[in-house]
Amino acid sequence: MEVSEENEAAHKKNLSKKISKNAKRFSDAQIKSLESIFKLSNKLEPSKKLQIARDLGLQPRQVAIWFQNKRARWKSKQIEQDYKVLKANYDNLYAQSESLMREKQSLQMQLQQLKNLLENSHDENVEYKEIPCCPNSERKDPNGVIHADDEEKISNHLGQEEGDSSPLASTETWCNLCSDALFDQSCDTSNWWENV
Repeated sequence: MEVSEENEAAHKKNLSKKISKNAKRFSDAQIKSLESIFKLSNKLEPSKKLQIARDLGLQPRQVAIWFQNKRARWKSKQIEQDYKVLKANYDNLYAQSESLMREKQSLQMQLQQLKNLLENSHDENVEYKEIPCCPNSERKDPNGVIHADDEEKISNHLGQEEGDSSPLASTETWCNLCSDALFDQSCDTSNWWENV
């Protein structure tokens, strides 16, 4: 009989544990109420905790523990969501960084190619430098016009070195080139077409 008494005592103990576990469990209505209160405020003041416990038929310690566990789960979910957002941002930035690195390498290669072309072009220009064809006293502009550096050479070409005996130096032999005097024959009495 001693064995049966021990079994009976153990059975009563297990039964009381089950009853106390069931008593500690929250009903669906209590959980919904606690969830709605948690959405408004995730921390409770002692007076608010007592009021909620009375309204829901719970012990204040049960309400406090439920809020504590809920906060821990909520923080864990927040951390998980924050991690997902940060991971997505990191992946996006990493992809952009990789893309920029590839673009940088491509641009560096293009720059090196352009430098090589420029050096080759410069070397070819040095080899085929333009040989000056004019004497030192004259220079050529890009349009092919030759400029004289010496005014004396200009006057030599115009015949001023001959002095006043040159027909170009004499102002008397020049005709008036005004628009009304173009066909005026005051400079020359002979017809110019007859001299041809």
